[in-house]
Amino acid sequence: MTGPSLPETMTHGLPVRGSRSMLLETLAPLAGLQVADIGCGDGTWTRLLSEAGARVVGLDPNDRQLEAARCAPPVAGETYVKAGAEALPLADASQDVALFFNALHHVPADLMAAALAEAARVTRAGGMVVAFEPVARGTNFALNQPVDDETEIRTLAHRRLHEAADGHLPLALDREFEYVTVSKKRDYAAWKEGQVRISPSRAARFAADEAGLRAHFDRMLADLPRDDGGNALLDQPMRATVLRRT
Repeated sequence: MTGPSLPETMTHGLPVRGSRSMLLETLAPLAGLQVADIGCGDGTWTRLLSEAGARVVGLDPNDRQLEAARCAPPVAGETYVKAGAEALPLADASQDVALFFNALHHVPADLMAAALAEAARVTRAGGMVVAFEPVARGTNFALNQPVDDETEIRTLAHRRLHEAADGHLPLALDREFEYVTVSKKRDYAAWKEGQVRISPSRAARFAADEAGLRAHFDRMLADLPRDDGGNALLDQPMRATVLRRT
């Protein structure tokens, strides 16, 4: 299934796909798999994978995000645990998949290598360590950049993934691909709330320049394509890196 229509100037030849379908396709078949959703946030992907038949534990150090995850109606017995990616309270070789969805670049830079080592530790031989990461380009990235410029940290996350497959961990690069997902924006308040929910430290940036960020939001959305509901359509390139546990 293709995603919402975007002009070629925004996609640069990449397929436009929803991240839900891309995640399910990449991890298929999911029935019966044990999955660690590392940096699970509000549990969106934990619930999606549970609904698809996996046994999923969501892990996150953010109390606000975990509260949202635990308040959502359960799907199929998924569980949530407070934990940072660098110290997973999971047994060795207990998982079929260790997943970082839009999460690895949120791990502190000095802990990123340790997080990947932990993911390798908890994944059984033949299993996968999978990272879906936003690429530092596109209109969605440009919109968020004044709040938190993640260019360097996203680049570092990609480098750490490839370093993890270069021999010092029992991981090998299986495949890597890019696609474009569509982010819909219309309301400044909702954008602000989402940014702060993902990273509470961003609240200070909004407090310091509320008027400037509101003007930036309006400028960015002014000339973008819209859907039938009036939402602006922003492109967000994504990169999926699949490492195989050896």
